[in-house]
Amino acid sequence: MNIKRLEYFLTVAQTGNLQRASEILNVSPPALSKAMKVLEDEIETKLWIRDGRKIILTDTGKILLQRAPNLVSELRSLKEGLTAKITGPLPVKIGTFEVFSTYFLSFLDELKWNEHALEMHELLPGEIEKYLINGEIDYGITYMPIPDPQLDFLKVTAIEMGVFTRKDAFRGIPQQQLPYVIPVMPLQGVPSRVRGLDGWPDDAYQRKVLHKVTLMESALELCRQGRVAGYFPVFIANEHNKRFREELHLERRKSPYPGRVCTNDIFLVKRKSQEETTISKQLAKALRLICK
Repeated sequence: MNIKRLEYFLTVAQTGNLQRASEILNVSPPALSKAMKVLEDEIETKLWIRDGRKIILTDTGKILLQRAPNLVSELRSLKEGLTAKITGPLPVKIGTFEVFSTYFLSFLDELKWNEHALEMHELLPGEIEKYLINGEIDYGITYMPIPDPQLDFLKVTAIEMGVFTRKDAFRGIPQQQLPYVIPVMPLQGVPSRVRGLDGWPDDAYQRKVLHKVTLMESALELCRQGRVAGYFPVFIANEHNKRFREELHLERRKSPYPGRVCTNDIFLVKRKSQEETTISKQLAKALRLICK
């Protein structure tokens, strides 16, 4: 639908006179009349009838008169958004969950990122995919992919997982007897053996849950206090220990499964309609650097 024809219609409807509207719009009456006829053809209904020199709106025309101002405003805003020249750093919108939205941000130091502005969205698995499909974010980072035919899931690396406590806590207590902190929200619709937002595999032992939290940082704080154990990516524990004094360091607990290493594949997710760019290559490189 043409914005200009809608604006013509508003002027005609408000003046109630084709001649007067043509003078205001600086358009000849025949050209204005033709534009109104094209608009009627687009909508497939009659919008007005002549009454001498006056214009009388039909019932459909009255409805369009009520809605057209908002429609014109939205179309203009859309046009301006699509054609506006972006000044300053180019925005890159990333959707992920807390594992990658906190300690992973050190990648800004690893790569030349100054020419881009970062917009980070905290999302759950499933939400990441929806935001991508709707165009609300540019890239997703996840280790709990939910497949969709509209998306590409690019495996970039794998992270090792482990059980951690404060280094002086729970001495002599086997891993399966430890009190745990786990995420409040269980996962649904994830086609893998992972059933919790922390990545705990469903074929492992049943944990003794003491606390449930929403944020990973809350879980880390409870571990720092020596109250519980948590299941974290090894790179998170390593990054954590760089930031806190030694007595608050996290220590990995011995696994009851000799020889078993738990890993989760990391995926950079994008729309299939997107071309691979230097940004996606930088993000993939950053994931490999930080998660090693």
